[in-house]
Amino acid sequence: MDFERGRPLKSVADKIKFVRLSSGKLQREVAESLGIDRSTYINYENGHIQEEYMNIEILQKISLFCGFEYDFCFNEYHLFIYNGAGKQIKEYRKIHNLTQKQLAKILGVSTTTIKRWEYGKSYPRLKNFEIFIELINKENL
Repeated sequence: MDFERGRPLKSVADKIKFVRLSSGKLQREVAESLGIDRSTYINYENGHIQEEYMNIEILQKISLFCGFEYDFCFNEYHLFIYNGAGKQIKEYRKIHNLTQKQLAKILGVSTTTIKRWEYGKSYPRLKNFEIFIELINKENL
């Protein structure tokens, strides 16, 4: 629950602020523990960095430094990336007997992009992740 408004923590920025305040740490202390400038940390905490571009390693370190589970500050997209996006995409493709070309067409990307994801050379953007999750959710209805 949100410590200020009595509602669930929805954004990553809310989670970051929650763990820091819950642990009694100052922004400066968290920033120093991460080896980043305080202003950079403040940008994370205030949501001035889009969640898609937040560094997963920094989110993990914030959670751990403040005494929470490593993935507390993650959203679904971060978990997807952390747990091996390429592996998950390849498994989905194999289970559904899809070629890389077929999945690329469904997701609106090139076959080369699918290959890069599967080999861990790059990660899907948030919009591609959302399309992929939508595809999975349609099957689970």
